[in-house]
Amino acid sequence: MSEDSRAKILLVDDDKELTFILRAHLVAAGYAVEEYHDAESAINALPRFCPDIVVMDLGLPGIDGLEATRRIKNNPDTAEIAIIIVTARSDSDHVVLALEAGAHEYVVKPFDVAELLARIRTVYRLREARRELNHLNDELANKVEQRTARLRCLYNFTRSLNEADSRDEILNLIIEAVREATGSERVSILLKSADETHFHCAKATGIDDHVVDSIRVPINDGIAGKVFATGRTYIANTLSDKAEGDARYHSDSFISTPLVATSLMTSEETLGVLSITDKNDNNSFAPDEIECIRSIADSGAIALHNQLRRERLSESINVLLMTVGRLAEFRDNETGSHLERVREYAKLLAEELAADSAYSNQITQEFINDLHRAAPMHDIGKVGIPDNILCKPGKLTDEEFTLMKEHSRIGRDVLDSAMAKTGPVPILRMCSEIAGSHHERFDGRGYPNGISGEDIPLSARIIALVDAYDAITSKRRYKTATDHDRGVEIVRSESGKHFDPNLIEPFLRCADRFDEIRRLHNDEDASLPAPALAHAD
Repeated sequence: MSEDSRAKILLVDDDKELTFILRAHLVAAGYAVEEYHDAESAINALPRFCPDIVVMDLGLPGIDGLEATRRIKNNPDTAEIAIIIVTARSDSDHVVLALEAGAHEYVVKPFDVAELLARIRTVYRLREARRELNHLNDELANKVEQRTARLRCLYNFTRSLNEADSRDEILNLIIEAVREATGSERVSILLKSADETHFHCAKATGIDDHVVDSIRVPINDGIAGKVFATGRTYIANTLSDKAEGDARYHSDSFISTPLVATSLMTSEETLGVLSITDKNDNNSFAPDEIECIRSIADSGAIALHNQLRRERLSESINVLLMTVGRLAEFRDNETGSHLERVREYAKLLAEELAADSAYSNQITQEFINDLHRAAPMHDIGKVGIPDNILCKPGKLTDEEFTLMKEHSRIGRDVLDSAMAKTGPVPILRMCSEIAGSHHERFDGRGYPNGISGEDIPLSARIIALVDAYDAITSKRRYKTATDHDRGVEIVRSESGKHFDPNLIEPFLRCADRFDEIRRLHNDEDASLPAPALAHAD
């Protein structure tokens, strides 16, 4: 068998003796051969036989070789077949017409069979070289397309990360980016526990939810432990397909589907491990896929780290605001859990307003969060009130009450002074609004400035209502407490006077939950007649 034994040759000539001789030589050379004596029959045989080369006489009965060549080349299904024209006409016009019609080569009769075989080998090799070149071009185009798709994936991923505002959203983005870049069906993110003793599965796809929730891996155990400890990327391939991989990556072999495990690491800390397996093409991970995974892991780790810092900062601000708010309460310890109740009341009422009220389009989740954090600062100005007034066991005189009212102005001035140095930080602005205006009344009869209606900041109007409700339903050294139902009725009766009327209906809808909060954070069980609202806290 020759090196061309795979080739199929279709002979088309009305000279049966010639085709007999050519067929014998071609078969002896290792070719698969079929012969026809007219062009129509030969063309009809093409879809079945699928020849590599057609050796065809120019002067055929019926459809001549020139027309047959045009038909073969004009058909997309047969256009790639190489054609060698055999002709008794040596004039250049016919040769040019044959070549223009799409023939690859021509041989003039009479010819030496060895010459024809040499022409066939040359045409076949050129055809195979072109086929290989086309294959390489297709592979290159495919790789370019894949890498372009991965770059697009990374670009979209990093843009989405910039907009993500929660840990859960970041985790989802990491998983979806890895799936898009690698086609993997199972992706999991293991994060270290707070005490750094084990990993828990924070997010996964391709794993049952009940399994995800139960995953607990010792932090120094298995591949995850090695990846976490070393910061290196580990690649596990099946025994039957052990990829050499990139020298920068450690490679092990397991009787399992291909797996990549890489660290979620920043310059400051290692957060956990990203594991990927179950590729939908059942191939090993290519080096460029691994690089893409590393890029996703690096960007994702930075986003997670920054989100964690934001959460820690937010929690620190919460603690700080509550601690500073307690400064005034510390001197007046009979107010007990007043700050906890007020901030929970404020959050509850704000959520109700956001759901259905005249202010639904004004109250965002950010507003609710800031209100919850700022609420403990409403009475911070009391640090400037003398003990003999702040801690007086009985009812205040008019002069003493006038001095007590200064706490709103003091609180606002202190916070405005801080904001003058930091700029208009939203949380500080809200603290200032609440501290300075939560004793203003909707009808303009409040203090310290006597402003009314919507000139009072919405945050302060909310705190005014919930602070008054808490004052009514809580015991103080200078008064007894009323029960919840009576407190609700007092608040309702002050609609349009002390309180914004647009807050009353939402408050009534969630009043039962106010009572639940009051009971949860109650200082003591007390259910006595209500005090006068005018001197409420």
